[in-house]
Amino acid sequence: MCKFNGVCEKACEVNHQLLTAKRQGNSHQVAGLNKTLNNTNEYCTQDGLKAELQQKIDDTNSEIEEYKTGLKKAKRQGKHDKVKKYQQKLNDETKQLKQLID
Repeated sequence: MCKFNGVCEKACEVNHQLLTAKRQGNSHQVAGLNKTLNNTNEYCTQDGLKAELQQKIDDTNSEIEEYKTGLKKAKRQGKHDKVKKYQQKLNDETKQLKQLID
């Protein structure tokens, strides 16, 4: 679990890399990651996170619409293999959208 409690995913990633670099004794990488972590903590805001999440939701909605269109076309053409493929992709994207919204 990240000590940043979901405030910024990037901070969690950098913190993990920092711990790894410390364990490996890589002082140059530790210095660079400390700087990156400080900048991330300073500039990572709730508004930025909300905007990033909204963009992911919008992108996922676009993918869902594309798969729905492909699914309808495949059904009209009677291409059962493509129907199955599009249905699976649609299910996956819908699941991802639910996770993003939650």
